[in-house]
Amino acid sequence: VYLTALKNPQNYTPVTLVDDSAISLKAGDGKQWTPENYDHLEHGEVPLYKALAHSYNLATARLGLAVGLPNIVDTLHALGVEREIDPYPSLLLGAASLTPLEVTQMYHTLANGGFHAPLRAINAVLTADGKPLQRFPLSIEKAVDASTVYLVNTMLQAAVREGTGRSLYSMVPASLAVAGKTGTSNDLRDSWFAGFTHDRLAVTWLGMDDDRSAHLTGAEGALRVWGDLMSGISAQ
Repeated sequence: VYLTALKNPQNYTPVTLVDDSAISLKAGDGKQWTPENYDHLEHGEVPLYKALAHSYNLATARLGLAVGLPNIVDTLHALGVEREIDPYPSLLLGAASLTPLEVTQMYHTLANGGFHAPLRAINAVLTADGKPLQRFPLSIEKAVDASTVYLVNTMLQAAVREGTGRSLYSMVPASLAVAGKTGTSNDLRDSWFAGFTHDRLAVTWLGMDDDRSAHLTGAEGALRVWGDLMSGISAQ
């Protein structure tokens, strides 16, 4: 949503004010879609970067409707999501079924400065004595403007420094300058954290295999797993 908005710098910058007030829409089945913030409060007009850093759902929904659902779907595909995405308003708050690998592909493009490279588990196949049998060369293409990605990544650093991911720096050194985002689904069923440093990226998800509530927000669950993983890697 925010990347799509920042593609149009004439209308949006990280300090553009967005409205974090109640919104309600009628869905195709006649039901009302009425999102809420996690704290059940409205925060008035807030800068774009703060709405992202603090996961303000109302501001995000209003911003997404303003920039257009089809444009946001196009951005998802540019970042590397290959499956079809239905352009429903609930998409604006993450109501799309993606695997951790698909989310990693999206954030990989952001971490690469806007360049898309398909994720691979195998780079080459070698014989027992080290001779190459087959190589799988990288395929890299520019997907998103680098200056726009830089702005989003700076905002994601703010999300960790002062927003919903701020507890991470009790686990990893501030010098890592992590860019990342927590994610929490309805009824605390899913706990997400996606984050990257200058040279490492990881996505963590916690949930129950029968879709019961995990009783964890993204900050309480997945972020702690991410921090434990990265603190172990950086110590090596």
